[in-house]
Amino acid sequence: MDNNITSRQTACICCLSVLVLKLVALPSVISRLISTSAVIVVAIMFCIELIMLYIFLTAKQKYPNMSLFELMCKFVGKIIAKIVYIFLAIIFICKLSLLLNEGVVYIKNIVDEDFNLILFLFTFLPVITALVYSGVRSTTLTCEFGFVFIIIGLISSLFLAKIDIDFGEIGAVFSNSIKSILTTCFETSFWFTDFLFILILGDRIKQQKNMKKNVILSVVAIEVLVAIFYIIYFRLFKQTGYIHETAIADITQYKKNIGNVGNVDIIETLVYLFTIFLYGSIYLTCLCNIFAKVTNDNNILHSLIFMNLLIVIIQYFVFYNLEIFTNFAIQYLKYSTILVWGIIPIFYILLFIFDRRRHVKIYKRKISSNQT
Repeated sequence: MDNNITSRQTACICCLSVLVLKLVALPSVISRLISTSAVIVVAIMFCIELIMLYIFLTAKQKYPNMSLFELMCKFVGKIIAKIVYIFLAIIFICKLSLLLNEGVVYIKNIVDEDFNLILFLFTFLPVITALVYSGVRSTTLTCEFGFVFIIIGLISSLFLAKIDIDFGEIGAVFSNSIKSILTTCFETSFWFTDFLFILILGDRIKQQKNMKKNVILSVVAIEVLVAIFYIIYFRLFKQTGYIHETAIADITQYKKNIGNVGNVDIIETLVYLFTIFLYGSIYLTCLCNIFAKVTNDNNILHSLIFMNLLIVIIQYFVFYNLEIFTNFAIQYLKYSTILVWGIIPIFYILLFIFDRRRHVKIYKRKISSNQT
């Protein structure tokens, strides 16, 4: 089976990565850290994400048949490449853990209060494992086909919510200091380290015409949609935003009249659950790829067994609830951006500069030889 990823599938996966970890707990986390200027924080982080996406896609265009691992092995050595990949594996495991914790909180608050982590682990992991085992092509095709349903469902849920929003005192968003805004950006940066799959699966993405432009425009459109969602959330709940751990459900089920209790929004519930299962398979695919590169073991069963066991152990003994994870992310996982937004982009930029100088030298050498 062809395991290549098309530009359309790349755009779909990038758009899903913007959605998947930003619609449940993150608005509450940002509200807890900085309530009035939360929208500015989101806008800044989205701009940084777009810059990172541009760098990653440019590297993909310049080195179409090479992933980050192959590039680092060639220019800085295999040992450093493996160290970087181990740190990326930690980031992906943490993202998968966050996905699991948010899923448990969502289902407990919205669907079944007796639902627990163990039950979710043994329903979530077999599904994403089966998707990954079927191959990259099957996983990305599923993401492509499910993307339209997810977007239509999300927009429908927001429009059907019948929300009455007060847009008074808009100027309050500028009431926090620049220092507090930038501090909040850094503390929540882990939630914005998206598009990492391009680094891992870059060698499988087909080089197609206008790919970079189409992917970036698609991501901008989704970020605008998510920004609207955040504006609604922060204007709706204002100073009490930090108590709403399931943001998307709290918005779509919100009723202005006192005593009018909201019902379960089946569209929004299906959209959210479908999204986390789809992107969970992308995270696991990247983890299996990292396992193969670091251990030189290309047996997919070995990587799947190891990663499933590791996820269960970490989830059960370390990140066993959402509050523990969010506190850990704010305190420690923010430093993951040193790698994702610092070391890796600088590595790519240095490669661009090095290659450009090398091409200029070759070009000048050709001209001088032709003149002689």
